[in-house]
Amino acid sequence: MINESLAKFSNWAIYIAMFVYLGAFFAYTVEWVFGRKSSFVVKAAAVAVPAQAEALVGAPGADRISVPDDLSELDDLPDLEEPDPVIDGGDMRAITAGGFAVGLTMLGFGLHVIGVLCRGLAAHRVPWGNLYEFTIAGSAVAMAIYIGLLFRKNARWLGVFVTGFVVAILGLAVEVLYKDAEQLVPALHSPWLVVHVAAAVLCSGAFTVATLSTILYLFKSRYETQAKLGVASPTSMWKRVPSAMKLDLVAYRILAFSFPIWTFTVIAGSIWAERAWGRYWGWDPTETWAFITWVVYAAYLHARATRGWKGRNASIVALIGYFCFIFNYFVVSIFVNGLHSYAGVK
Repeated sequence: MINESLAKFSNWAIYIAMFVYLGAFFAYTVEWVFGRKSSFVVKAAAVAVPAQAEALVGAPGADRISVPDDLSELDDLPDLEEPDPVIDGGDMRAITAGGFAVGLTMLGFGLHVIGVLCRGLAAHRVPWGNLYEFTIAGSAVAMAIYIGLLFRKNARWLGVFVTGFVVAILGLAVEVLYKDAEQLVPALHSPWLVVHVAAAVLCSGAFTVATLSTILYLFKSRYETQAKLGVASPTSMWKRVPSAMKLDLVAYRILAFSFPIWTFTVIAGSIWAERAWGRYWGWDPTETWAFITWVVYAAYLHARATRGWKGRNASIVALIGYFCFIFNYFVVSIFVNGLHSYAGVK
């Protein structure tokens, strides 16, 4: 029996969370507009030892250190302390907007989580039985990862991008993917729904945040190259983004964390398939694209670990992996007939 009151409350919580996130997005944008640029210290190829690197942090003209051609080769050098690109400086409007943005982010996240939990309570099951529920749960995970980075790494620079993306994905969920809370089809009555799909939800959020960081890395890397050549705009917004090396490292660490979970997702899905359909693997479209996604991310991590393949080339492979994931998530689930069609909006 579906609890209609809880289901409606869940819907309202998601709607309100979406608008609160939108307010946070605008507040983060104001912070970016009125915050003054920070003077990032860039690691230079000429730095030979850590002591020399530390000496450069406070040196006059440190923000004019030349940037080597291949920024990816600098990852072996120790991290230099960077001021927060938004908080460190700016007028009172930026400081006020930044605090307001963080507060709205936390409020929106609380409403978001309540919406997801009430959806499950309304149907007396886990809240990821269809594509709408998977989407609101996965976007909540993405926001949780951002909040973790916010308090551990002072990653306010990522807020405008994460909140903007989550607003867009929630809008898609409520307008295109929405389905009323209902009982599960027989194939989903299994304990594997909890572990298999929960792992996929977690990976969806992690892959999203890593991809946003990767995209920022590509733009920041281009800006640093332009700065080296003296053709970068002095008012560019990319001055307020951390160094390309830091962005690349954030993306790599998130993907290194989430890849084993995605591996478990594929394995758990195979075990569940044997229980439900009598075979471990049948090249169902969703299974196939999940495996393709696994192969691409495996190639990304393998190339970085064995060949030192970092920077732009590795980032392109990571973006291909996310494209495969999104293609499976939307196109295959909605438009391609298969054993996983129950997860769509048909």
